[in-house]
Amino acid sequence: MRMISSALSLMFILICRPIIIDSIIYTVDVHKMELKEQILTGSVIDYSMDDYLYVLTNRYLYKIDHKHLAINDRIPLPQRFNYLTTNNENIILITTDEIVIIDKTNLAFKRGIGIERGDYRPIIPSQQLNILEENHVIHLITDTETKTIIKILDLNNGSLLKKVCVNRILSYEYDPKNKTLTTFDIDNRLIIYDIYLNKKRVLNLEFDVKWFSKYENGFIIYNKYGVFFVNSSGELIDFQAIAIKQNRTSNNFILLTEKSIVYLDSLTFRPKRVLRSNKKIVKLFLTDHPNYAIAIDTNYNFYFIDINDMTMNPIVEREAVIEEVIPRVASTDSLWYFQVGAFVSYDNAVTMYNSIRQNSIPVFIDSTNLYRIKFGGFQDKITAIEIVEKTDLNGWFIFQRKIEQNGSMEFHVGLDKYIFEDGIIKRK
Repeated sequence: MRMISSALSLMFILICRPIIIDSIIYTVDVHKMELKEQILTGSVIDYSMDDYLYVLTNRYLYKIDHKHLAINDRIPLPQRFNYLTTNNENIILITTDEIVIIDKTNLAFKRGIGIERGDYRPIIPSQQLNILEENHVIHLITDTETKTIIKILDLNNGSLLKKVCVNRILSYEYDPKNKTLTTFDIDNRLIIYDIYLNKKRVLNLEFDVKWFSKYENGFIIYNKYGVFFVNSSGELIDFQAIAIKQNRTSNNFILLTEKSIVYLDSLTFRPKRVLRSNKKIVKLFLTDHPNYAIAIDTNYNFYFIDINDMTMNPIVEREAVIEEVIPRVASTDSLWYFQVGAFVSYDNAVTMYNSIRQNSIPVFIDSTNLYRIKFGGFQDKITAIEIVEKTDLNGWFIFQRKIEQNGSMEFHVGLDKYIFEDGIIKRK
């Protein structure tokens, strides 16, 4: 009988992340038996968590303290993005034909990179991308009916570093410890690549895979028939006939089935405890406390699960977090500007400039490199966001050295009066 390391099992149980449902982020205080929640503007499209929780909605990019759920910073977005990931310095937003690089420190726009059109998504999980030494690259994946294309792009200039076309990938996982990417394809194969997409090993399996995870020197594999353990050669070592609920995360040995929650023993790979409930549980989450898990039912009620005796108790206490702390810029020679367009043609820039100025908004043309239409400067982002949201301008916030501008002007946005003077916009 194969022995599974209890130390590794504990490592999995200690994982804790905020819970995101639609436009609400939840976190659970196990000791207080309390649920905290933060409501965002717009449903969550994607997120990444490292030093902060970075959340993408259809309207905003948020930077959130993942322990207390306070909003540390945010910016409005000019368009919808499909995916978000991060590296050491930047937030990376991905749409069908563009990658946009955002500074993690202050959410300022850095640059945009045009890419070949397609439904590209980052193949390495957001929270693991930043451990790569190759911090200037991104791995993207897109699918056709029978094939999958994986690309490595240079984030500095958008150049294609490598491209592979393989049989359609159904599931994949990145292993940050060994820096390998494992895929499962339509031919029932697990294929292991290094981070440069060089093929290292191919495992031919004799059963279907719904999803899988790297474990010890092999893989834990899940399908509608049960849970399998295969070694590094793809040989079946152990099996449990526990039908895992489709499209639900197993959370590593705390398994959700249609009618129960099963805790597999980490030493024997056999059911140790089973919890049956009349609640319709739809998802399980682990906490940072080794003895608890969190369950959610179809009505979005939350429950504590005591793993020791497999009991389940409702979480009644809730606290709404409304705190928003957008940092103000300290004394500096740089200001915030809102860029609404960039043109190669001066005539096109003037056309947009005149169109916006007709609404008494004091934009200007910055002719550095391209002809860029900008609005600002602002000494703090709070004022800038307030004005931009009222004017319905679309663009990006840029933090740069102050641009010298002559003249002064008073203007209204809604019922509020502002003054533009000495290159700075302030509320009057």
